[in-house]
Amino acid sequence: SMQTCPICNKEVQPSQRYPNYVCAECADLAVSKDGRKLIFYNQSISGGYEAKYADTGEEYNSHDCYINGIKCHANEHHFGGIVIIKVES
Repeated sequence: SMQTCPICNKEVQPSQRYPNYVCAECADLAVSKDGRKLIFYNQSISGGYEAKYADTGEEYNSHDCYINGIKCHANEHHFGGIVIIKVES
């Protein structure tokens, strides 16, 4: 079945585990509540979740982010990497 990005409605690879994940282009737009660009990454080769502010490199101690004003949640992807999902309002 088809699945689309909940932000831009572009078609994405279907995922039963993450039915509401955002596409890579939208994920690149993620910012903090005060509008600062965020970078997400795994702590190590075995995974884990970390985030930092793109401008200063300081740690961003949250999973919350915003894409085009829409609240989202970033987390460690089951298979490694990071997945961002739209938070249901």
